[in-house]
Amino acid sequence: MSWTLARRLAERGYRELTFQAIYAYRQGNLASTVASEQLVARARRRVLESKVLVAGVFGVISLGSILILSPSVEHVFGGGMPRGLYVGAVVSALLLLDLVLLWWMGLQVLPTFLASGIGSCFETLPVDPTTLDRAALIMFLRLFDVPAGTMLILTPLAIGIALGSPIAALALVPAVLTVIVFALLFSLKASQFFVERVQGSGGGGQRTAARWAFLVAWSVPAFSIYGFLALSGDFLGWLSGLANQGSLGALYAVFTVFPMSFAMLPVYAAGLPIIGVNATDVYGPVVAIAASVAYLALFVAAAGWLAQAPRRLYLTTMPASVNATGASIAFVRRSRPMAVLVKDLRIASRTPPFALLVILPLLDALAVGVFTFVSTPVSRDVFRVGVAAVSTAALLATFFGPAFFAIEVIGYSYTRALPVAPRSLLVGKVLLVACVYLAAAGVVLALTAARLFSPALFAAFAAAELPAIVAAAMVEFGILIRRSERKGLQVVNLYASAWSAMLVAIPGLFIAGAPFVVFNLLSGATNWVALEAMALTSLIALSLALQFFIRIERPRGAA
Repeated sequence: MSWTLARRLAERGYRELTFQAIYAYRQGNLASTVASEQLVARARRRVLESKVLVAGVFGVISLGSILILSPSVEHVFGGGMPRGLYVGAVVSALLLLDLVLLWWMGLQVLPTFLASGIGSCFETLPVDPTTLDRAALIMFLRLFDVPAGTMLILTPLAIGIALGSPIAALALVPAVLTVIVFALLFSLKASQFFVERVQGSGGGGQRTAARWAFLVAWSVPAFSIYGFLALSGDFLGWLSGLANQGSLGALYAVFTVFPMSFAMLPVYAAGLPIIGVNATDVYGPVVAIAASVAYLALFVAAAGWLAQAPRRLYLTTMPASVNATGASIAFVRRSRPMAVLVKDLRIASRTPPFALLVILPLLDALAVGVFTFVSTPVSRDVFRVGVAAVSTAALLATFFGPAFFAIEVIGYSYTRALPVAPRSLLVGKVLLVACVYLAAAGVVLALTAARLFSPALFAAFAAAELPAIVAAAMVEFGILIRRSERKGLQVVNLYASAWSAMLVAIPGLFIAGAPFVVFNLLSGATNWVALEAMALTSLIALSLALQFFIRIERPRGAA
């Protein structure tokens, strides 16, 4: 067998993959009445559009580095640190951000890759394992071709333009390749972890708690990277202190850390200074190059592992023999909205993208609370902390709302067979967003009450925003439910109807943000006057959003 056959298999498999990404028939979605040829063409077009959209985000980030590396911006954020160190820190943050975003994208698309069932079909063919490995790898890489290609081209190009050095651009190419391979490796390893330790675990309180504990532990590394980016200003100041004080040993130790070692290569290629005028940089290039070579060795090992990993992953998820031993099942009666909420949380505990939507806002609230607790805040900081805490929930209600609706691809096979009205579905989804918001606000309140000495003000601020969060979620889910009634349920993830998801998120963004705008406009007034106006704005938004609830039709026989 050869690569030619592997490419042919991958092409067929990719067609099925794009089809399942959009229509998800294997996951319980309704069949469309449109001709199959049109459905296939539409699915491939939507997947391509979504990949272009994601690639545009990478392009904006890469080209934005030109502005960040400009002298005017460096004067603001660099704080007089050597030009080379500033460039190295910015390039390192850029590579780290690319790694996180590509990793995140992998977590979004891999469930579709696994749920498509293509691997099970491939295993029935009279094809040798090597060819099957290659076909699975090609199909997997095609999910990332446009975003990864954009990153590979634009990131070195932007740095080369910013530094005015083509050699600096070429010096960054190995770094971007390593970032891409590491991101794909992390995505696959994380998915393998979920499949083996989380996805197949049973029910029950202890097992559910264990699943969420695994999810939180797995999310901490990604969140720590986010924290590094959030504390980039302090990092720049620390690097500047090392360079200006002549602490070359500690500075060279930083150069050994990924991706700082790679980030220093274009700096040395462009001949930029990295230390003060009273010291000589002798070993810096040697340390950076040696560390980069070590990471390139890891890159080669990771690429070798990656060659067989996609097939191994879907082999892990293939159905095993059914255990004939029965298990007792206890049925618990709940209200329909509460049943929708419990169902969503159970699915989220077994699905990486949905789990992150729940965990990351809570981790962000925990970070805000811990940072406030260990610092020395004063009473007037309560609103700064409040904005930081509830803005996460606003982001949840706006950008994450369509993603929460994607859970219905799995749950819809039940809800359309049971007397569950669209109104109950809407209330259950809104309850999910409200619960995450209240949990995040509660974490911050618990950690900051002893330090801010103004728990009543913070609680009032969080409560004033709650109706707007509910209104934003109600509008988004109302739009999605009415659309699913007209056109059938559609998957809403990173690679399926991404443009539609963004359009749905726009009204929620305005609704959730309106109380913040009102509060800022009245910031010169007393605290309680601004809070009352903020609460009034939220209540007005909620009263308008209730129209989506009222206009959703109640099917006959449903409640």
